[in-house]
Order: sequence, then structure tokens, then C-alpha cells
Amino acid sequence: MLDIEEYEAVFPNGIEYSESRIKSIYQWQAQLGGKLFFARLLDLLHIKGRKIYPPKTRQQLVELHGLIVDAPVALHYKHCLLFYLLKDLSPSFHDYVETDIATVFARDVYLEKRFWTFVEGLWALDHLEVEIAVHNLTHPSIIPTFPDEIMLALLKQRHQPSGAASGEYILPMAYYNCVKPPLTNEEAKVEFLRYMANRSITEAFYWIRSRPEIERRQLFEIVIEMTLEYTIHTRISQEYSQEDRAMEFISLPFEKKEEKWVEQFLIEGRGRNFRQAKETVLMMKMATGRLNEVADENLLKGRNHGDVNWEMLKNGIKRGLGPRDEDAASFAE
Repeated sequence: MLDIEEYEAVFPNGIEYSESRIKSIYQWQAQLGGKLFFARLLDLLHIKGRKIYPPKTRQQLVELHGLIVDAPVALHYKHCLLFYLLKDLSPSFHDYVETDIATVFARDVYLEKRFWTFVEGLWALDHLEVEIAVHNLTHPSIIPTFPDEIMLALLKQRHQPSGAASGEYILPMAYYNCVKPPLTNEEAKVEFLRYMANRSITEAFYWIRSRPEIERRQLFEIVIEMTLEYTIHTRISQEYSQEDRAMEFISLPFEKKEEKWVEQFLIEGRGRNFRQAKETVLMMKMATGRLNEVADENLLKGRNHGDVNWEMLKNGIKRGLGPRDEDAASFAE
């Protein structure tokens, strides 16, 4: 087997990171929120090499190699890190050898397929090759590592100038369905909910139902905002308009407790300043048959919305309910 402790046995003579490669790595790092997954691997293994990645000189590459091979970790972890570095450097030697140097290294050290696939996935994600990354990181042989962080990285790509609209960008959903990340990371959880709500308010609703009860009220508030407000997180399309989202939201099968959360948020909470907040509350009451509450409601007195005069509508409902209320009272007596 290859002796990885010998620098020259791992890295071909004269190989270094080019200026263009270093510049690209820093650009990818910025798009991933300031931290590459290679750096996460180093941190996970308690190897202090983040400050010299990417190595700007041959001496820094030698130093990084030394930190890896001298680390008190299992041999296959060292193989994984060196394999990653060789993938960085393979384009420099691709013209001179039939097989890239990273593949040759992996074969020489008999790197297990699951580790090979995992590193291929993280390397692709660090280089923003997201389709290749998801293909590898959802392989069934892999034990999920950094699942929330990977999900967040995939979600953030939809905000890039060249990112796909949420309805078209299926990679986060593909990763979620295959890996089932716990989404205990607050940012990842919120971003995933926003992503789902942009695709389907109904899907987002049932996903919230699957979360621990302590989280649900806050998550419902995010969906309400995605439904009623135009924000930087909202992707509007002709196929899924703001009006469609609002009608879909009103028609959801809320439990009594959930109805109360929504109404309190839209009447007393931050949501009271949202577009059509009070109208949404009245429409929900009408949709659930609470017409007595609508008839007694003073939230929209004298207000028009489109062709609808809410005061006239309320009075009409009140007149329609009047005789029924009297009959019910007589029957009760």
C-alpha cells in the first residue's frame, strides 16, 4: 500500500495550487456562507489546518500534508482528506496522465467506496456542483454527516443570481427525502420551510405538523408571512400567485389550536401589519362555518376590498343568521 507519510508518494513533483484555483476556492467559500465542507471535516477531526487551506505555496501544502498524516485519527480519515486535496489538484495533471491523480490515489490506498463517494459529494458541493453533490451525498451506503449544513448549502444556492426558481429547484427536496436531515439547525429549518412554502403552502402545512409541537406556532407564522407578504424569500410565479397561496392557506384543515395561533398572529401579533391580514381572519372564519363570529366582527367596518364591501357582507350574513338564531332559541326553550 502507498506510504502516505511520504509527501512525494502522495503529491506529484512540483504540483501546487494555481492562483486561479485559489481565487475560485475563496469565491466558492463565500457563496457557502464562509466555510467549506473541507474545513468542516478538519474541525470534526480536530486537525488545525483551516488557516492554510487553500495552500498558497508548496511549503503550505507540505505543512497541511504533515498535519493530516500526523493527526491521531483513523487511517481512512487521512485518506479521505488527502483524496480531497488531490481532487483539487487533479486538473493540473489531467493532461499528462490517463487517469486523474485523485482516482489513482484512492485505488492505491484501497479507499472504501462509501468514503470515496462521500468525499466526492462534499468536494462537488464545495465547488458548487450541486447536482453531482446530491447524487453522491444521497447514496444509501453513506452515514449522513453534516446533514443540516448540507441542506442549508443547497437551499442558499437558490438565492444566487443564476439560481433556479424554488418551484424548479428540486435538489433540496431530493436530499430531504433521501437523507431525512433532522433540521435542528434553526437557519436550515427556517430556510427549508420557506423553500417548501414557495413550492406548496399545503406541503409546508403538513410538514409543520410533523415537527415537535414546541416549534409549530413559530413555523406557522413564517408560512403566513410567505402567504401574505412580498419578501426577499418569496418567489412569485404565474403558476403559483399570491392569490392562489392565500386561498390555499385559508382552505387548510386547521385544528382549533392552530386557528387560534393564526388569528392571534394576524390580529394582535406582528402579522397585523401584513397585507389583507384582517380579511384573511374573516375568510378563515367563513371557511370554517363560524358565521356568527363574522356577523359580530368589527375589524373591517366600512372597508372595501376589490368589489367586496365587507360591511355589507357582514350585515348580509347577520340578516341571514337572524331567524335561525331565534328558531334555535325557541327550540331550546
